[in-house]
Amino acid sequence: MNRVAALTFAELKLIVRNRTLLVSTLIIPLGLGLFITFTGGVRDAGPYLLAMQLVFVLGMGIYVSATQTLVARRQSQVLKRLRTSGISDSGLVTATIAPTAILALVQFVVFAIFDVAAGVPLPSSPWLILLALVGGLALVITAALATTIVTPAAERAQITTLPLFFVMIGTGIVLAILPLEGWFQALALLPGGMIGTFVQASFGGGFPLLALVSLVLWPVLFGMLARRHFRWDARA
Repeated sequence: MNRVAALTFAELKLIVRNRTLLVSTLIIPLGLGLFITFTGGVRDAGPYLLAMQLVFVLGMGIYVSATQTLVARRQSQVLKRLRTSGISDSGLVTATIAPTAILALVQFVVFAIFDVAAGVPLPSSPWLILLALVGGLALVITAALATTIVTPAAERAQITTLPLFFVMIGTGIVLAILPLEGWFQALALLPGGMIGTFVQASFGGGFPLLALVSLVLWPVLFGMLARRHFRWDARA
């Protein structure tokens, strides 16, 4: 555990020192989230605002950044060398991804403070927001592991993560504002759809059963894919 914590701290320092990664992991998601909070006409749209903040931080702050970090460590042979250090494979992956998740949680705390200060309506069922956050974390972490399979270099992560990133943003935001009835409910089965669905439900939009399916389905699928095909050696 001490080795995993030490490696996590070392990775966190590397993110802070890497300006490009720091901007994509922290500055852009945080800036966008706060901009939306204080934009006129949006303060009363609680579901839209919270969904935007969630999907941008989860998508850009964790999914894209974690994919890029894992591929960079793999290509530089760091992952392969650390496998001989006594840290388990799961501990090694956890320590590599954990810093992006820590920074994301810090951003959510900042959002919560500024949302309250700006007068954003509070959800009537905040536990559904927590469910969306936990499900979103499981989704983006397993998706990052799976995306490394098709990402040959860290620079290519900006491209290979785009399809899922846009699907997450689109479904997450759309389902936060559309009625949770009719055929629109099927969109909750797409990656990220459950985030918008749970956010709207937290404001009294009903309980989304399909979102629960999506909550479990995608992390399991991405996890199985990563477990079978994840590579520790650098790709040619």
